[in-house]
Amino acid sequence: MLRNVNMRVLSQLAVVTAKNLLMLTSTMSFAYVGVLIASLSHINSEEVIYFDEYETSWISSVELIASLVGSTLSGIVTEPLGRKVSMMMLTIPSLISWVLFHFADEKWQIFAALTLQGVTSGLIEAPILSYVAEVTEPHLRGTLSATVLVSGSFGYFVEFLIGSLLHWKLAALVSAAMPIVAFCLLSQVPETPYWLLSRNKEDEARRSLAWLRGWTTIASIEDEFQTIRKSFENHENNGVASSCVRRTKQFARKNFVWPFTLVSLLFAWSNFVGVGTLTYYAAIISVTLKSPIDKYLVTVLIGLCQFLGSLVCIFTVSFFGKRITALFAASSLCVTTGAIGLYAHLLGVVRLNFASIASEDHTDDFAWFTVVLLCCYGFISYCGIRSIPWILTGEVFSNETRAVACGLSTSVNYFTGFVANKVYLSMISILTLAGVYWTYATICFLGFVVIYLAVPETEGRTLEEIVNHFNGKGKLSNKMKLSTSL
Repeated sequence: MLRNVNMRVLSQLAVVTAKNLLMLTSTMSFAYVGVLIASLSHINSEEVIYFDEYETSWISSVELIASLVGSTLSGIVTEPLGRKVSMMMLTIPSLISWVLFHFADEKWQIFAALTLQGVTSGLIEAPILSYVAEVTEPHLRGTLSATVLVSGSFGYFVEFLIGSLLHWKLAALVSAAMPIVAFCLLSQVPETPYWLLSRNKEDEARRSLAWLRGWTTIASIEDEFQTIRKSFENHENNGVASSCVRRTKQFARKNFVWPFTLVSLLFAWSNFVGVGTLTYYAAIISVTLKSPIDKYLVTVLIGLCQFLGSLVCIFTVSFFGKRITALFAASSLCVTTGAIGLYAHLLGVVRLNFASIASEDHTDDFAWFTVVLLCCYGFISYCGIRSIPWILTGEVFSNETRAVACGLSTSVNYFTGFVANKVYLSMISILTLAGVYWTYATICFLGFVVIYLAVPETEGRTLEEIVNHFNGKGKLSNKMKLSTSL
């Protein structure tokens, strides 16, 4: 019995890991923006390409706005192809964009590569989020969904590390290996049973479920298969005869509007507390706040803390649930951003200092406070702030709307991320650096209130229970459901 349980867990972990490599590739591209800014925004740089402050604001934003386009189309474009085939195909433009970075000698080539990588990153959202929700069991879904953010944060760490050791062009060439590895591993995993059932491929769906439940026999998963099919048929039959009209009406129903609004608010909140700007401007922020160590090392430490935070998030979600994890992260980040604002105020810092981006030797007794605060910022950001909306996105929507809804939800993430990064430097010029981080602290508090009042506990619940909560047919409590499954 124990061996069967271990095999079930191992098979689901295997498919999620293969999928996570694509997410890792995507986040490496976002971290690479930070490498570009640190390398090419220094006025004394020996590089042929140089970006001034205005152009730098676009460097940090263009990939996000391109991702907005990709994620908006994600569900529509990838749904006919299936989750697996879509993810495999999207490794190709990702590889092309890394090659473009390596051979770039002009600004427009950098922007072209960022745009291609952004559209690709947006397109992968629907299949990635749908895949993990549709292949995992309820008692494992929260934990395995959180691994998406672990792989993402690990991608930031890896890219910052590569960027600190290698020239930015060589860093791009090394990074190009990841989409190749992702393609090879994705070719070995099955399509999801839900998507196969939607295409009336019952035999393939059974084989897929048997693979996902520990490479077992079809007979042993028949009960679960019938439950999935019954749930699928109930949702399919809940509509009018015309498929076109039915699909249109699905996006006007409560079970789409309510979770979409909630997830969108959480994505917007996570962006307007400065998580993205920390990634892109970490090197410049560290120098401006008089960090005693090299700016590239600071970015590596922040990336490492983000990775550790995402790992901790897996365990906190498993043991305490998503609500408690998110509430703790929101309150902790409120304190951290407030402290950064206070420290900047005490230092007399008004704006980011691009002119002296080269690291200096600071021996002040409080110089290490900069590193500690920024590392805490990175850790807390991925121990709930970034994680929770991504986890919820994969599980709060119905079978019929999940792929498109995931794409639309993440498009909100990219749009608000684009706005937050584009206005960051303007906000600093108006409010000062301290004022910006005090504003972030206020937004953290508002997010705490929204989570406390509106986010139910979904940990341990089946997809049907969660969907029923959002369409008014059931109600989830604020306490996590402990699994009785072995």
